[in-house]
Amino acid sequence: MAKGQKEIDEDVAALTVRVPRALVSDIDQERNARAVRVPRNTWILEAVVEKLDRERRRLRNGTWPGVDVGQE
Repeated sequence: MAKGQKEIDEDVAALTVRVPRALVSDIDQERNARAVRVPRNTWILEAVVEKLDRERRRLRNGTWPGVDVGQE
């Protein structure tokens, strides 16, 4: 194991996620359409980070899907 590798591994949680096969197929199509192919795990992590960024922006802006903040 490379020096420092153990520190990285201790900071990573291994998860088992059940994903519908059709969704996996869609993910793989998007991955294969890229100029530089990335592993499925990397693509999923990018998607999670993008979703978290959107949710955090909504929280800061006070807007949520389907909610009109201007009405009571």
